[in-house]
Amino acid sequence: MALAVMIISFIVLLILRFPIFIVIGLSSLLYILLNDIPSVLVAQRITTQLTSFSLLAIPFYLLLAAILNSGSATQRLITFVVSIVGFIRGGLGIANVGISMLFAGISGTAVADTAGLGKTLIPAMKKEGYPGPYSAAVTGASSVVGPIIPPSINIIIAGVTAGLSVYELFLAGVIPGILMGIAMMVTAYIIAVRRKFPKSSRFELQKVWVAFKNCIWELLVIVFVLFGILSGLFTPTEAGAMGVFAALILGFIIRRDVTFKAFYKSCIETATFTGTVLVVVGFAATYGWIIANERIPQLVSESILLITVVPIIALLLVNLVLFVVGAVMETIAAIVIVLPTVLTLGGMLGIDPIQMTMIVVINLTLGLLTPPIGVVLFIVTSISKEKIGAVIKETMPFFIANVVVLLLVILIPKLTLWLPEILR
Repeated sequence: MALAVMIISFIVLLILRFPIFIVIGLSSLLYILLNDIPSVLVAQRITTQLTSFSLLAIPFYLLLAAILNSGSATQRLITFVVSIVGFIRGGLGIANVGISMLFAGISGTAVADTAGLGKTLIPAMKKEGYPGPYSAAVTGASSVVGPIIPPSINIIIAGVTAGLSVYELFLAGVIPGILMGIAMMVTAYIIAVRRKFPKSSRFELQKVWVAFKNCIWELLVIVFVLFGILSGLFTPTEAGAMGVFAALILGFIIRRDVTFKAFYKSCIETATFTGTVLVVVGFAATYGWIIANERIPQLVSESILLITVVPIIALLLVNLVLFVVGAVMETIAAIVIVLPTVLTLGGMLGIDPIQMTMIVVINLTLGLLTPPIGVVLFIVTSISKEKIGAVIKETMPFFIANVVVLLLVILIPKLTLWLPEILR
C-alpha cells in the first residue's frame, strides 16, 4: 500500500512539473510516514550519501568551467578548432562538436557546456548562414559528450551511488566519449554536404599556428587536469581543485581577462548549481533506500530474466526502459534511483559493473536531448530563439548517432573496460 502511494504520488507530482527534489522527497516521506518508519531516516540517508569525498569534485569542476567561460578562454578555443576544420563544408558545425569535446575536459556537465558555448557558437553559425534550428541542435547534441569524457559530474554521482572507483569510471568514459564526438562530426559533415552548408575559411597552416599559440595556456589547463586524472597523479577531486587553481592563475595573472566581479559571479553560479545537484542526490538516496528495502531491484531483475536469459537481449530491454526514464526524469536523480537496480540485473547476467554503469550514464545523459524534460533543448532554444519542435527535428540525426555508439558500448565491453584494465 505504502509503495503504491509513493509511486502514484511520484508520477502525479512529476506530471504537475514540481521540482524533481520535491517529487522525490515528498513521495519518499509519504512512504516513510505510512510505514511508521522514523522520519530521521531521511536525514540519515542524506547525510550518508553526501559524506562521500568524491562529491567534493563537483563544485571544483563547475567553478573551473565558470572561470574559463568568464574570460576569453572559450573564444580562443573556438578560434583554434575552427582554424583546423573550417575549410571543410559545414566546418563550423564540426568545430562545434570538437569544441564540446575539448570543453568536456574541464566542465563535466552538459549544462555548463551548452550555456557556455551556445552563447558564442549559435550566433556565429547563424551569421555564417546555417539554419537557426540546426545551429541550436548541433550545439545541444554535442554537449552530451561533456558528461561522458572525464571529468564528469554524472560519472562522479554514479560512482558514489554504485560504490565503484570514480577514477576507473573516468577511464571507462574516454573511448565512448571520443566515439560519440566522432559520430556526431561525421553526422554534421554528411548533413552539411547534403544541404550545401558553407565553408568557414581556407586552411592555412600559419593561421592554425597563430590560433594554437593564442590558446596554448587554455589547452595546457585541459591537459593538466586530464593528465592528472588519467595518470593517477591526482584523485578526481584533487584534479578539480588543481584545475581551479590553474584557471585562476590563467585568468588573473597570465591573461588578465577575469575580473573579481566575474569571479564572484562564477562562485555564486557554482554554489547555486552545486546546491541543486546535492539536494537532488540526497533525496534520491532516500528513494533508493526505499526501492532496495522493497526488493525492487531483485524483482525487476527476475522479471526480465523470465523474459530472456540472453545478456544482449536483456540489456536492450533495459535500455528501452532507460530511454523512457531519461525522457521524463532529471538525469542525476535518475542515475541515483535506477543504477542500483540495473547493477543487480547486470550481476545476475555476469556483466562487469563498470560497463553497466557506463551504459546507464550514457543512456540517461541522452535524455537531455529528449522532451519533455530535455534540459539542453530548453537552453539552446532559449539562446537561439527558435521553436523547440524545429530544434528537436534537427537534433534527431545526432541523437541516432549517439544511440549507435551506445549500442557499440553494449555489444563491445572492451570499449569501456580496456583503459581501466591497463591503467589499474
